[in-house]
Amino acid sequence: MNKILKRLLTGVLTLATVFTALPTTAVHAAETQYWTETEERVGIVEKVMNDGSIGSTFNEGHMTVDGEDAYCIDINTGFKNGYKTRSDASTRMTADQIADVALSIEYVKQYTKSHTGLSSQHAYLLRQLVVWQRLSVHLGWSCDNVRAAYDEISKSVQDEVFAGAKAFVKENKGRYDCYGYIYTGEGQDLGQFFAELAVGNGKIQKSSSNTTVTNGNDCYSLSGTTYGVYSDKGCTKSVATLTTNANGNTDTVELRASTYYVKETKAPKGFQLDKNVYTMTVKVNETTTLKVSDIPKVTDTLVELFKIDMETSKATPQGNASLEGAEFVWKYYDGYHTKDNLPSEPTRTWTTKTIAEKDSKNEVHYITRLADSYKVSGDSFYTQNGTICLPLGTITVEEKAAPNGYLLEGAYMQAAGSSEQIKGVYVAQITEDGELAALNVSNQYSVSDKVIRGGVKIQKRDLETKDTKAQGGATLKDTAFEIISLNDNAVLVDGKLYNKNEVVKTIHTGVDGIAATAADTLPYGKYRIEESNAPEGYLTDGANSIEFDIVNDGEIVDLTDEAHSVYNQIKRGDLEGVKIGDGTHKRLANVPFRITSKTTGESHIIVTDKNGQFSTAADWVSHKQNTNAGKTSEDGIWFGTSTPDDSKGALLYDTYTIKELRCDSNKGMTLIPAFDVVVSRNKTVIDLGTLTDDYEPEISIHTTAADKVTGEKSIVAGKSVTIVDTVTLDGLKKGTKYQLKGWQMVKSENAQLLIDGQPVESDYTFTAKKSEMEVEVSYTFNASALGGKDLVTFEELYNLSNPDEPVKVAEHKDIEDEGQTVTIEERVIEIHTNAADKVTDEKMIVAGKEVTVIDTVTLDGLEKGTKYQLKGWQMVKSENAQLLIDGKPVESDYTFTAKDSSMEVEIAFTFNASELAGKELVTFEELYDLSNPDEPTKVAEHKDIEDEGQTVTITERIITMHTTATGKATGEKTIEADDKVTIVDTVTLDGLEKGVKYTLKGWEMVKSENAELLANGKRVENDLTFTATDTKMEVQIEFTFNASELAGKELVTFEELYDVTNPDEPIKVAEHKDIKDEGQTVTIKEKPESPTTPDEPSTPTKASTSPKTGDNTPFAALFAMMGISAAGLIFACYKRFRRVKKSK
Repeated sequence: MNKILKRLLTGVLTLATVFTALPTTAVHAAETQYWTETEERVGIVEKVMNDGSIGSTFNEGHMTVDGEDAYCIDINTGFKNGYKTRSDASTRMTADQIADVALSIEYVKQYTKSHTGLSSQHAYLLRQLVVWQRLSVHLGWSCDNVRAAYDEISKSVQDEVFAGAKAFVKENKGRYDCYGYIYTGEGQDLGQFFAELAVGNGKIQKSSSNTTVTNGNDCYSLSGTTYGVYSDKGCTKSVATLTTNANGNTDTVELRASTYYVKETKAPKGFQLDKNVYTMTVKVNETTTLKVSDIPKVTDTLVELFKIDMETSKATPQGNASLEGAEFVWKYYDGYHTKDNLPSEPTRTWTTKTIAEKDSKNEVHYITRLADSYKVSGDSFYTQNGTICLPLGTITVEEKAAPNGYLLEGAYMQAAGSSEQIKGVYVAQITEDGELAALNVSNQYSVSDKVIRGGVKIQKRDLETKDTKAQGGATLKDTAFEIISLNDNAVLVDGKLYNKNEVVKTIHTGVDGIAATAADTLPYGKYRIEESNAPEGYLTDGANSIEFDIVNDGEIVDLTDEAHSVYNQIKRGDLEGVKIGDGTHKRLANVPFRITSKTTGESHIIVTDKNGQFSTAADWVSHKQNTNAGKTSEDGIWFGTSTPDDSKGALLYDTYTIKELRCDSNKGMTLIPAFDVVVSRNKTVIDLGTLTDDYEPEISIHTTAADKVTGEKSIVAGKSVTIVDTVTLDGLKKGTKYQLKGWQMVKSENAQLLIDGQPVESDYTFTAKKSEMEVEVSYTFNASALGGKDLVTFEELYNLSNPDEPVKVAEHKDIEDEGQTVTIEERVIEIHTNAADKVTDEKMIVAGKEVTVIDTVTLDGLEKGTKYQLKGWQMVKSENAQLLIDGKPVESDYTFTAKDSSMEVEIAFTFNASELAGKELVTFEELYDLSNPDEPTKVAEHKDIEDEGQTVTITERIITMHTTATGKATGEKTIEADDKVTIVDTVTLDGLEKGVKYTLKGWEMVKSENAELLANGKRVENDLTFTATDTKMEVQIEFTFNASELAGKELVTFEELYDVTNPDEPIKVAEHKDIKDEGQTVTIKEKPESPTTPDEPSTPTKASTSPKTGDNTPFAALFAMMGISAAGLIFACYKRFRRVKKSK
């Protein structure tokens, strides 16, 4: 039915379609109108109501007006071809409605143009459909979803077009000029709607007007500039805002085609705000680019540097220095930096120098700045509008080279009115300041440099010697020197300014004759130094002035060489006097006087003439005649190292000690005490007057020499002996200081005693308390080698009233004087010895590998405190030759220091005496004095081959063996004849040598056969190796063997003992092989006869029928029976089941 219905409906519709497609006949109007008609079918339309129902379905044709596309604007009225009247759409529709329809049509046009799969008919149909949909909304037709049949145009295409049209309308209102026409007449009204694009695009391209300044500089950016776009010249009606990116370009803004006015509202970073208003004309569907540029912010207010002297804070250099020509390095860096994070390389660098310039007051300043007139080297300067400038960023400046005469080190910059001192690199930033750029600090700075300072030192020298040391008692100390400035500019010294030719400093020499300033006293410049005051003891003769320059900082100009030193003549004078004896006033000729400088110690002798007169003056005796010979009154005198000059005095400025010397002329007289004279006037002779000597009494000496310890006249030779000389003195002068000197003489040689090349002497100093006194003088020395010698003490007494020149007043030197003589006796050391065994203390020693002989030695006559070495060795008495073991002598020694004259010491001799049995050994000894370790001296010996006390006898070592053999199991002497038995042989060994390694070997013997017991053809034997821990030991050795065939046999154990000290050559040292020894014998028991086995009983035992564990049960048969039973049961059940089934 449905098919039939569907087919009928289809037929009806087909007919309807055919009828609708029939052509119509045009009817022309009588007046001028617009011809409208439908030209062809474009598709089936379904009028879908807003409630979702289909109000109607119809074919739609392609409508035109005068051949141009037109659209039905009344879906509810049928169309008729014919003329229609046209009116503006705005007479019947609002502007929004017109725009809505026109933009919808425009969208479909654009869509179908880009989607080539749609036919022109379907493209027109889609335009018609959107017209109806938009009018339905506006006119209330309630068919907002009118559509084409989906078999005409797919649902997806329609949905896309309808949604896109709505969105296009929404998005493009205002972008298009929309208008239309309404055609009215008979039948359906038509409409034509047009959307014409009314917009274009505008954008701005911004640039820097000075790319040299801005390119690559992060302080400048084209980004972020904002521009207002206005529709009026007054820039009050804003239509858009544009913002630049980093390249200076803005986004493109869409504007209706027109003329617009553009103004910068926000300048970018680093640029000035552009206040100009620019015109931009926008054309439809074109992009207009407005190109503008901004001026970068720079500063032309640059830093000025004023060079000044650091110490005076003035623009006036000191001395010969200059403030002109100081060089500064300027470095510019893109970006803002501090001193701590400056990049390694600057963007640009310049070097400038200071130039002298006069200001309006005609005052000179030393200035530098970034300008060509100051530039030394570097990059080109930044400029803007022809003026040198600095971009935004960081500028540094540092003094690179100080001007002549000044130091770079320590320089600093300082802004006017500021106390801050900027040292090293000065860092400033050029930052934005409103519409300008400005330094963030002051633009004027003073740069202070420290003037080079140095010093001077000058040497004062003696004119005669050219030496830096003063002569005599004069001094080069405290010479005054004035330093005078020779500079046009003032110099600052010790805080005060001095002009040219003024004394800037006075310095004084020290004891070394050097006067010096500090190393920083004098500013850079030229100076003169002059002596203003001579030192003590010198004349001003020879002084000269010297000019010098200060050019290096911290350097002291050295004027101490001979060419630049200042010389002065020392003052010189002379002495004269007369020498006489007291009482007679006899003038004493040929008396020498020693003249000694108290300052230098220089000393010369002047001798009186026949009249007792003497003088050092050149007019008495020329200084050049036998100068300082000091032997006769005709010998000249000259002090100092210079060449004698008769125009000057002989004695230098000084204090001198005048001392009379002992001679034949004043013998027996008391010499005048020494006295001092001062020579302080130049070319002046000092008269010493008359010098008188008094006569003095004689002093006698009586002496006795003896041993200090015993008081005897004989002393035993030793390393340290002391002779005490008791001296009686008569005729001393109370209160006078004396010194008694003495020394030892060898009587036989009448020569002074020398020990190790040195005389044995001593002295004693004392002050006489009375005229007669007894004093002692001790002499301690090494008398070891003086045995048998007589020693005599000699003495001399000296008066020490003048300690510098003692006077001998008495002596006692008689080689034959018994009182002064002592005798040195030879030292004899006796040795008594006793040799014995260390262990037993006996004279008999058993031969062994290690024996020790102890020699106890008694020594008598030793010298206490002396180091000795006792050496000993063993002799073979029978050979009267030294004992050699392995080719080496058996010897020993003992070193000790004597604590007493008699001592007992021990000396040990350890050696291998294994081969010495029967030998007698005698110990020989020698005693050495080790006072000189490099050359020991033998002082005693004991070497008597017949001395019984020194003799020991080596006896032969005999080892005895005692054994007992038993069964191990029972400890009995009889054992069973088993297949494994063990005999233990317990062996007692006596006479072993402790520490020696032995091997005990044993084997079994068959007593009845007196033959070795063999088992499997091998001897039954064993051995035991051990080291003797004592001389007597008990050891056990075991013998295990098969004794099953030895019943009734007696076995005897034989033993041999070997010394295996040398394992490769064992030595048999003992044996025990006695076939009859009961202790060594064990007996193997006889075997008993075997018992008879009893017969089996005649009654058999009944076997059990019960199964046992392990019996075989017939499980196969059992299972077979179980299987048969089960089969039968199953068969019976089956049969029953069949019957039951049949009964049913």
